[in-house]
Amino acid sequence: MRNTRLDSIPRDEALHQLLTAVDFHPEKEEVSVSNACGRVTSHPVIAERSMPPHASAAMDGIAVQAEMLQGASLEKPVLLREGRDFIYINTGDLLPSAFDSVVMIEKVKVVDKDRVQVDEPVNPWKHVRQPGEDVAEGEVILSARHTIRPVDQGVLLAAGVEQVSVLRRPRVGILPTGSEMVPPGLPLERGQLREFNGTVFKSLLEECGAEPDYRGVVPDRKEILSQEISRAVDMCDMVVVNAGSSAGSRDFTPKVLQDLGDVLLHGVATRPGKPVVIAVVKGKPVLGLPGYPVSAYLSFDWFVRPLIQKWYGLGRDSVHVVSARLNQDVQGKMGAEDFIRMQTAYVNGEYVASPLPGGAGVTMSVVRAASWLRIPQDVQRYHAGERVTLELVKPLEAIRKTLLLAGCDDPLLDWLGAEASTCCPGWSIQREVMEEEEGWKRLRNGGCHALVVYRRAGTPDGFVRICIAERDMGWITGSTVSKPVTCAADLLRPGLRFINLPPGSGIRERIKRMLEAKQNVGSVPNGWERVETSHWKAAASLSEGTADVMVGPYSVAKHYGLIWRPAWVEPLDLIVPVTVWEETAGNTLKKILLSQAFRSAAQRLGGYNLSQMGQLV
Repeated sequence: MRNTRLDSIPRDEALHQLLTAVDFHPEKEEVSVSNACGRVTSHPVIAERSMPPHASAAMDGIAVQAEMLQGASLEKPVLLREGRDFIYINTGDLLPSAFDSVVMIEKVKVVDKDRVQVDEPVNPWKHVRQPGEDVAEGEVILSARHTIRPVDQGVLLAAGVEQVSVLRRPRVGILPTGSEMVPPGLPLERGQLREFNGTVFKSLLEECGAEPDYRGVVPDRKEILSQEISRAVDMCDMVVVNAGSSAGSRDFTPKVLQDLGDVLLHGVATRPGKPVVIAVVKGKPVLGLPGYPVSAYLSFDWFVRPLIQKWYGLGRDSVHVVSARLNQDVQGKMGAEDFIRMQTAYVNGEYVASPLPGGAGVTMSVVRAASWLRIPQDVQRYHAGERVTLELVKPLEAIRKTLLLAGCDDPLLDWLGAEASTCCPGWSIQREVMEEEEGWKRLRNGGCHALVVYRRAGTPDGFVRICIAERDMGWITGSTVSKPVTCAADLLRPGLRFINLPPGSGIRERIKRMLEAKQNVGSVPNGWERVETSHWKAAASLSEGTADVMVGPYSVAKHYGLIWRPAWVEPLDLIVPVTVWEETAGNTLKKILLSQAFRSAAQRLGGYNLSQMGQLV
């Protein structure tokens, strides 16, 4: 009988159990300073020579004896002869023992080819770098447990250190599991999935200073998993097993770890990331992380990263936070910490944030997230307008250069974002898909920079309307349907599976009116309540045969090779507050809209009239 219940150990307590259960004694190794960036010193590093090693010029000028310039003035300049009284010297040159000062070249008046005059005195050792001014031989230049940076490499070499003793990198075994998973580089057959968490873990481990050991995909067979974990434990300092950590019929990781060693816990009180298994096998930590990407990456940061920091004797990384106003309610659930991916921007002088689509497998939400909102176990909801503390994923400067667009969906808007950094370095565009009425509320409340609409009506005072393009909308039919849909009435044909837009959508209402105009009052297509906000995602369902028909732009039908028949042409406009349009954000948006790169992208997609692109309408 399989265990269908998981523990609910608080995250901090789970980490404490893990860190107190293992003890590391990493070996030391010598590496060349040239290859030491990112390595951690095993003991304090001592300077082997002084830097500079001798007295040297700190300025371009002439080397002199300060005593010779005593009493020099504008009325009584001192005349000096080259070779006897001075020599010319450049910054960094060795100061000959006959001299004790340098006069800046700007203070020197040339009399002839052999003589100069100086009209002010200098103190001994003026503009002279003394031996050991930067680093003195015998001085401690780096402490133990210090992560070597590029600037540290320079100091080490300057101080005569060519080899440095560092802690050996921990070798971390990566064991993705799942009979349906295929590693990168191999062809996929139907029903198989690409294994990509292992690649993410590999890069995360390198970022932490560990040596990743990707050991290949392990099929869902208990005996094979047991063998591979045992081998990995023998070869590595710690092991990460990905997927198979929950309580399903093929989730063998908990039972295998129980057979091989001691399971400290199975289940953490977090969402996502609950089905974590923490075990110790032969004195080494073995972590079973969830297979869903978001859960996997969060669990890595919570447990694997601190393990590596303990290996090196380093402190925990500090978390950078910012206070932001919520654009909408954010729901949590009692009994577990919730971690919500947040879209974050700087609008009208304040940071604003909205939750991204949830789900432990929604990988793109992690890519798009600028921050995380942590909802404690005892909090059920944060309300729209409330200020919350966000844990940053992206730098604040990147967030301040993010343009947030609300409103309808269109493939062309993806390319507006894709070309943003090309036209305006450092800038990006994020989008929230919502219906027009909700979008107007968001825009008026200062929750976004602009609203994308597809209906042209009067523009209220205080706003400007800019044309992006006119788009060709049509009936899109999957290739397995014998007869293409060419009008609204065709949607009612028996057996057709329709994907609709959400309630409140102008396109949804338009289809309903078209049906009623054909005497089909009250009749709706099969699938009328099945909704998808993204035209790309709806078209993917048609392409795979899980739906038959949708309404959408020509561009997505062209990309997927679906059958498209014209229905209507409609504008795609931006509504921007005048206050935004006349500031940096508006100028950036204008520059992207008018760029040749964006126009070329629209032409490649197809189905757009660009004659008014970027114009006020």
